Amino acid sequence: MPPEPSSAGVWIQILGPLSLRVEGADVSVPGSRRRALLAALARARGRVVGIDRLVDTLWPDDPPANAAQALHSHVSRIRGQLGPAGGRLSHRGAGYVLELGDDELDAAVVRRVAAELPELPPETVLERAPEALALWRGSALEEFRGLPELYVEAVALDQVKLRIHDALLRAMIDVGDDRAVAEARSALAADPLHETGVLLLMRALAGEGRAAEAMTVGTTYRRRLVDETGLDPGPELARLEQDIATGTIGAGARRRAWPARSVVARPSGPLVGRQQDYDEMLRLHAKHRLVTVTGPGGVGKTRLALEAAAALAERDQIEAVVVDLAAVEDAARVLQAVASTIGLRVVAAPSPSAVDIAVALADAHLLLVLDNAEHVADICREFVDAVDRHAPGVRVLVTSRLTLHARSEYVLRLQPLPTPRVVGDLADLVRQPSVRAFLEHARRHDHHYELTAADAEPLVEVLKHLDGLPLAIELVARQVAVLPLAAIRDRLGRALDLLSSPDGDEGRQRTLRMTIRWSYDRLSPAQQALLRAVCAFPGGVDLGTVEELAAEVGARRDPVQLLVGLVDASLLDVDRSRSRYRLLFTVRSFLLDEVTTLGELSETEERFLAWAVRAADEIGAGLFSADEALADRRLRAELDNLRAARDLARARRQFDTLVQITLALDQGSIWRDLREVWSWCLELTQGDEFAGHPREVEILGAAADAARQAGDFDRAVELAQRGLTVAGLDGAGTARCWSAMAGVAHYRGDFAAASAHWERSAGHAGPVSAGFLASAALAAAYGGNRGRAANLLDAVGALEPLSPGNDAFRTYVMGELAAPDDPSTALRHHLASVEEANSVGATFVAGVAGVALASVRARTGDRGTAAAAYRDLLDHWRTTGHGPQLWTTARNAAALLMAEGHTRVAALLLLRADASPDAAAVDADIARYSGRNYVAWTDVVGDDAAASLRAEATRLSTRDVIDLARDTLHDIATR
Repeated sequence: MPPEPSSAGVWIQILGPLSLRVEGADVSVPGSRRRALLAALARARGRVVGIDRLVDTLWPDDPPANAAQALHSHVSRIRGQLGPAGGRLSHRGAGYVLELGDDELDAAVVRRVAAELPELPPETVLERAPEALALWRGSALEEFRGLPELYVEAVALDQVKLRIHDALLRAMIDVGDDRAVAEARSALAADPLHETGVLLLMRALAGEGRAAEAMTVGTTYRRRLVDETGLDPGPELARLEQDIATGTIGAGARRRAWPARSVVARPSGPLVGRQQDYDEMLRLHAKHRLVTVTGPGGVGKTRLALEAAAALAERDQIEAVVVDLAAVEDAARVLQAVASTIGLRVVAAPSPSAVDIAVALADAHLLLVLDNAEHVADICREFVDAVDRHAPGVRVLVTSRLTLHARSEYVLRLQPLPTPRVVGDLADLVRQPSVRAFLEHARRHDHHYELTAADAEPLVEVLKHLDGLPLAIELVARQVAVLPLAAIRDRLGRALDLLSSPDGDEGRQRTLRMTIRWSYDRLSPAQQALLRAVCAFPGGVDLGTVEELAAEVGARRDPVQLLVGLVDASLLDVDRSRSRYRLLFTVRSFLLDEVTTLGELSETEERFLAWAVRAADEIGAGLFSADEALADRRLRAELDNLRAARDLARARRQFDTLVQITLALDQGSIWRDLREVWSWCLELTQGDEFAGHPREVEILGAAADAARQAGDFDRAVELAQRGLTVAGLDGAGTARCWSAMAGVAHYRGDFAAASAHWERSAGHAGPVSAGFLASAALAAAYGGNRGRAANLLDAVGALEPLSPGNDAFRTYVMGELAAPDDPSTALRHHLASVEEANSVGATFVAGVAGVALASVRARTGDRGTAAAAYRDLLDHWRTTGHGPQLWTTARNAAALLMAEGHTRVAALLLLRADASPDAAAVDADIARYSGRNYVAWTDVVGDDAAASLRAEATRLSTRDVIDLARDTLHDIATR
């Protein structure tokens, strides 16, 4: 059976990482949701999967409001990725279907083989079963096991693999294969309660004349099953025991040819959440003679290494020797420890060299585990390099917080366990790896412990704070015997002391503080100083910030070399997707204690605040420059740090710093739908510190603009007028006050006043005046003064070069100016505006241009595309909290719904819009030139239905009405 049937135009693999090939070429499928959707459709193989079920599959916990549209978008992209086979993915009825042949999905192939094997002779099974098992490239659907729908399929495929492997073992036993016992033992170790595996191992042992061992296997299984589940084994076990005892099985059995080998004892308890790492380690050891498992202290390196070493020893029938280096404090004793543990007698004893031991192992075939090697990394590197040269039959597995940098080393960096993002359903929660690990350890100390709904939220918070670190989870799980989870959560400020193990707990670090202290103390002074500086940044740092901090703390070494050392020591975690470096919570807690103990806390916080002021100024200026896209990405990446800096400035009563950070970011955030950021100025006005501040007028103006954006028009006017009163009508800093007044006038339909106010804003705005002038042009156009609007747009053009966001807004206004007479030109301008705005993160501009674009499309007959756009825009405005834009979009969508015959839904939308205080004003005159549609709801329905519709609109919530509208728009878009 070839790994990819040559006849298949499409080949989808889910027995491992999702893979797609079309006509022999690999096709990348990016994005976890899209990959999950392809897997869900592929597993159905020709059966229609309902939209609701697909939404539940992709968003099991909290589906977004636009889930159906997001699903449709992913389907469209998958169809494109299928290329010439795109027609196989189609919308059918209330769902989607992907047509696949019997040989185009690896899961279908192995299921067919599993069904056929019981009827085949052993010799054929020995050929077919390994071919089927070779199709597994890892755990089936491993990347989707957090999604319940696909988790069920993954479990089912695990059972298929088990059946195939059982059939293979049965065939090996039947033909007398010498490897049967080793294979059966390895399989049973992976699933100790698999009764078929027990029976097969007993048969294999009996077949080699080892009846006593076989009976012991049965007795051990029977006892374990009762202890762990309270169940009794099936009757097959009793019958097999009787057959072995009476000699019916095992007579004349051959004894295996190899001598017994030592086997590494597997650690007790299941290997929770590490199946992918475990599979990867076994795969790596098939290709590389030296693998180093590295990661922060407490991440579970030893646990995983011992599990893998035991499996490798059994699988390959080689001896495995574990050398625990944790107790070897003197590097000079490392080689002696290795020699004595293996049992070597070398000529150079008692002081053998690395080469001496390697030469003595020249003819050996073994797996050598060097555990906890970080403190003796240099001598271990020398030793494994010598083994690489002189002992070709020896493979080495190292666990270390530091990489050895040996010649043939392959590094597997172990990450903490994934933690739940939200509480969600309790049944879903207990399937999360970090939760499963917590429960496993908690039940070792309280056998009756069960996770309750009341404990779910505290547990999620605890796991997030512990960053999914297995040792931390194990240690905190011990506390549940004496403390409720809520109490543990409330004590997380003392996390490093709370997470302690009892004195004398062999083989475990006494506390996480000691574990981190060990790694920290082995850093150079420059690395320690840099790490202490980084601890002030809860959101992590980028390379530029690392370089700044290194210079400020007086580090003379290359900052990149310092950074590499800190990552190598597993004290900094790397987010390669964003090129950022962050501290685990436990490490950061240790470092904050350290800077406090050293008397550096005030200095560290001041350095952080100074950075935040610089960063905010740079980002704010960048948002109105040609580098707007870069500044937007930086703003979003640094938001956690900037938020923390504002909180710190407030706590330290440094109001000037708080104001400086806030105002630097405020105006640029208005077009970014970052409501948190543009509402920060509203927070400033809730206290009395800003009264009389040198930047009081700017604060009031920015707060007024934020209130206007949120649809609180009266509050916006009140704040703006206070600012104008303080500064005078044309005083310094009044640009935002006039802008807020203009925005309110614009929403209320007074376009002449809006245009005049925005022109006045531009006169006080300096380098950011382009947006105000373009807004003045928009208001003039909506008021019917198209000549004035054109002149104002020319003035905006004279300010070039514009930032991309300002240019996108000007292009949008040009489209609005053209819309009444030249829809094709308007369409072109709006498309260009949406594309440019999205490219720099100016999502508000993209949104308003998107509404105008949808309106033009609806007027020109492209109602399906317009309906899809309106549906997405309703979701967007609802999510970002822009009430005025939500209701403008809703009114325009109502016109489309009415044209399509959905008068009830249109009327409900209009009734809601009329009743909403944050809706922009509209009547026939206002709608004449503006992008707002005007339809009276009473014109939509007759008098006989008016009363019932008014009652229904009162009964339904805003969310209900919007959901009804978006569902109807979806039907129009997909019909």
